Amino acid sequence: MKLVPVTIVLLVLMLRCSFFPGPKNVDWREAWAENEVRLKKLKNSILKGGRSKYQPGINNFPEGFEYPFDDGFSIARNVNDTIGFRNITITFYTDRGLLDHYSAIVFTIDSLVLKEMEDNVKNGGNDFKIEENWYAISD
Repeated sequence: MKLVPVTIVLLVLMLRCSFFPGPKNVDWREAWAENEVRLKKLKNSILKGGRSKYQPGINNFPEGFEYPFDDGFSIARNVNDTIGFRNITITFYTDRGLLDHYSAIVFTIDSLVLKEMEDNVKNGGNDFKIEENWYAISD
């Protein structure tokens, strides 16, 4: 009976070390500098195309879109935004991570999310304001 707990612990350690790499170490300044133009074009396409091209939730990048992080992007719409994509947050992942960790470049025009982002930046930590409505986050 004592062998079972030891075996489980060893199995968990092996899986954690072998198959689940740690978070990527991404320099958001470099990622922004190299991808700013493409991300802004995609953001404009999302805002113009609305629900006919993209849906709330996880989306794949358009075919031919060059972004070094192949984790897709997420669109979150404010629940009060019943007309379209006027009050949204777009999360361009740089690392989807595991369970409770991710890092991303975020665009938002949602006033509640903007306030939360600004508070996070003021409190220090891993969130940075890139420019108006654009943030780098690492949670």
